[in-house]
Amino acid sequence: MKTSLSSIDLAALVTEIRPKIVDSWVNNIYSIGENLVILRFRKSTESPFELLIEPGKRIHITNYERKKPTTPNNKVLSMRKHIRDLPVKNFYQRKIDRVIVIEIAYKGGFYKLVVELFGNGNLILIGPNDKIILAYKYRRMRDRDIHPGKEYIFPPTTSDNVTNLTESTIIEKITSSSGKIVAVLNELMDLGPIYSKEVLARAGIVSKNSEELKENEIKKLSEEILSLQEIINSTDFEPIKYLDEGEMVDITPIPLSRYEDLEQEEVSSFNDELDEFFSLFEEEPEFVEDRSHVSSKLAKYQKKLSNQEKHLEKLRNQEIDEKKKGDLIYSSFVDVEELLTTILQARRSDVPWEEIMSKLSLAKEKEIPSAMILEKIEPKTKSIVVKLLDTESGNHELLELDFTKTLTESANLFYEKAKKGRRKIPGALKAIERTKIQIADTESTKEVIVKEKESKPMVVKRSKKWYEKFHWLICQEHIVIGGTDAKVNERILKTYLDDNDLFFHADVHGAPYVVVKDGQSGLSDECIKEIATFALNYSSLWKGKKLVGDVYHVLPDQVSLTAPSGQFLAKGSVMIYGEKIYSKNIEINHAIGVILYENYAQVIGGPASNISSKTDIYVQIKPGDIPKGKIVKEVKGKLLKRCQDEEKYKIDALTVNDFLPFIPGDSDMVEM
Repeated sequence: MKTSLSSIDLAALVTEIRPKIVDSWVNNIYSIGENLVILRFRKSTESPFELLIEPGKRIHITNYERKKPTTPNNKVLSMRKHIRDLPVKNFYQRKIDRVIVIEIAYKGGFYKLVVELFGNGNLILIGPNDKIILAYKYRRMRDRDIHPGKEYIFPPTTSDNVTNLTESTIIEKITSSSGKIVAVLNELMDLGPIYSKEVLARAGIVSKNSEELKENEIKKLSEEILSLQEIINSTDFEPIKYLDEGEMVDITPIPLSRYEDLEQEEVSSFNDELDEFFSLFEEEPEFVEDRSHVSSKLAKYQKKLSNQEKHLEKLRNQEIDEKKKGDLIYSSFVDVEELLTTILQARRSDVPWEEIMSKLSLAKEKEIPSAMILEKIEPKTKSIVVKLLDTESGNHELLELDFTKTLTESANLFYEKAKKGRRKIPGALKAIERTKIQIADTESTKEVIVKEKESKPMVVKRSKKWYEKFHWLICQEHIVIGGTDAKVNERILKTYLDDNDLFFHADVHGAPYVVVKDGQSGLSDECIKEIATFALNYSSLWKGKKLVGDVYHVLPDQVSLTAPSGQFLAKGSVMIYGEKIYSKNIEINHAIGVILYENYAQVIGGPASNISSKTDIYVQIKPGDIPKGKIVKEVKGKLLKRCQDEEKYKIDALTVNDFLPFIPGDSDMVEM
């Protein structure tokens, strides 16, 4: 699941939004919270738009309004002083790094606003003299000094990366390397583990170490890397959105095999989907939704629907127009073929372009049909523009053709574009239908909100977070998720296990796969024990009424759903490579509590030490004989008794379904 933008994400994003940003003017700058910066731009021909920057994580144009502070901080004031009301002259990604540069013209030079998206990230303003004016984070490193007055030095990078590798370089580096192949590809392509694993998957390779690779496997790897290189260098991106039970879990500029089990949709704007994806997970202030907010949300959905309908119309026109171009080529085949043959034969005979054009102009004057259709020749791009008659409409159409290709190849290119437009139409129709449902739901909410505001007290419906469809826990600010069945276990590994996470598993048959997001960034011993207890609580030990067990954890690259060649892996099982780190003799203990907010209560569950640190209103349960449905009633009754009278209505509003996900199985109450 995406938590930040990769190098390829940035390449696709810059390709899409660069034309909009270049030649705009910096209208204003805002800072929201500690790490969110918004640059507002204006163009004479367009409405103002906003570029959102979250160093270390993301950058994209946003369509969402955010409440901005009335008093800007000193860094924002300084940026306004230097670059407000100045024109943007360039917007680019440095090499294939996770670094974006915005060049802003000033007198005879440029200010540079550098967005660093690697590590913890940074936002740095550099003057026309290449000296640092300010940075959001000041730091001194071995090879870089980010402080005012120092010359800005870009982060060190390798000379070789996926954009300039050759087949011989790839084969030589893989052949001469040793160790895990993912690490070798990381260093070779400089794209990160996700795309290293993608290249391996496309090549059909499950080997763990580079020295185990056979010659044909290295050859296949080279082909897949060069295929990826062609996509990046040609900027031929086809963004894909991935949905899990209707919820968007990721958006990538090229299809990824790790998401092959999820619903997939092609999208028209990579930027807009990134905006929607990250905005869904932004923390929002707690407030009671009122009619004005619903109206703004409704307007947003209506605008979205309008854009989607325009895009659908564009796809339908693309199918018609591109097919017509292919048909026109065949209807004027003889004349176009003669024109192309004349040009190619002349070039093969080293006839200068000036002479070719002169002879074609003379042929036009003589009204030779093959010359009459020529409108323009572009030697640098190896293209010609021909004017062909559409006999159905009686109008002439201009077609640009590559004169190095055969007419059949050119026609097929147009037909392929027509097919591409047709293939995207079903996805566009689905997206329109979903937006219409959102509009209907929002419109129906208006009346509900009015009624709620007329009576006190009121409980608002809480928006659930992405991780709440799994067993979940928050430990030391880390999100911990666990599978609810074998199918969900597999989905968690394929979709949600990233390279900085940790994988926990109870050492018993029948236990959830547990993933700790960003778990490698430092977990206390207490947190590790709580996560181990969490993994044990939802395992088969609860059903067996056993109270003690062992749990291990490993790194993501030690986990595989594929067995080594010649071995069999049972359904629902994983292969663990390398050493496991065990938490021994962990005791099952489980608590369920509620956190009270201004207008609602939220149920939480997990180890007692974890839950008691978050709320005083909780109870403990243990493996027992009371069915889940009945124990819920007892749990809710006990929680009500531990709650002050004026807050009881919030717990009363909770349903059985709010509690059931936190009950591991048949249980008994623990006296407290």
